[in-house]
Amino acid sequence: MTAWQDEGIRIRRMVPEDYEEAYTLWEHTPGMHLHSLNNTYGGIALLLAKNPDSCFVAVDESGKVIATALGATDGRKGYLYHVAVDEQWRGHGIGTTLINRIYDVFKAIGIIKIGIMVVADNIEGQRFWKKQGWKTRPDVIYFDRDL
Repeated sequence: MTAWQDEGIRIRRMVPEDYEEAYTLWEHTPGMHLHSLNNTYGGIALLLAKNPDSCFVAVDESGKVIATALGATDGRKGYLYHVAVDEQWRGHGIGTTLINRIYDVFKAIGIIKIGIMVVADNIEGQRFWKKQGWKTRPDVIYFDRDL
């Protein structure tokens, strides 16, 4: 058992009812650009419905959401979204544990490549992902388009 588990923190699948608390966490997490995707209740509920086994939250002993990590796949590649840990819980391995849960789900369904987008000015986020063993791709320029 880790120290944070001794403090009553547990990890479970994210459900739509977690949305309000999760969104509040995301709003208070530096580098989260929530305007870039459909982060409405409906948008997140749809992501959860399509990826129910790879979206997780960590909750404290009162049930409050203190961390999130959402994994989604298109069937060929996995993607991570909204990896966030409440500031007071950072550095305890909760984020890494959530990510590893997603890795396990992806491996079990045959996903062998995962991508994540980190906003260019999110230096703390870039440091975190590099520490996790991720590498930037100098061969790709990302495009998107609003519909």
